[in-house]
Amino acid sequence: MGTQIDHIVIAAPNLEDLVSRFEKLTGVKAVAGGRHDTGTANALVPLKEPKGSYLELIGPDPEADAVTQDNFAIATTQSTEPRVAAWCVRPDDLEALAAKRGTQSQLMSRHTPEGTARTWRLILPEPGVDFAPVPFAIDWLGSPHPSKVTEPQVSVHSFTVYGHSEPDELPEPAIFQEGEPLLELVLESPKGRVNLSDL
Repeated sequence: MGTQIDHIVIAAPNLEDLVSRFEKLTGVKAVAGGRHDTGTANALVPLKEPKGSYLELIGPDPEADAVTQDNFAIATTQSTEPRVAAWCVRPDDLEALAAKRGTQSQLMSRHTPEGTARTWRLILPEPGVDFAPVPFAIDWLGSPHPSKVTEPQVSVHSFTVYGHSEPDELPEPAIFQEGEPLLELVLESPKGRVNLSDL
């Protein structure tokens, strides 16, 4: 079964601050993505490499009453600083991957700033965690892909997945290293090579 990286999630307790920090570090301003029904909102950064992939900057939606116990919402509230919190693969066959993992996909959605609904199916990370070295997975169901929102200006130099066990789905350029769970992302940007741990 073929897979590729769909997106990498950078979570923070304040999305506006995260977007500002990312622009200061890389020279690239993220594009507003929209609001989720889990109480979060996001901004998008398309990637030149791997092509067809993007970064998702995510934080609590200031217009929402509260975030849910959804993994991605948890990731925005369990840390005082931005961090690379999760990553997503796009398999050739999402339902086959779900069966392999002994789970089911879930239908999810968000609304763009223009009010357009986007829907997709996800295989979620392990429930209740705020960090996920094992990738979740997505099928966009024909929705416009977020990597198309603007011309990409950054590329992945390296993406290292540290954890207790190697994920089954490890598409390039992701590499696995043993150690304490950590996702380390280094980008090539208009401001040169940057490590997102410096956010």
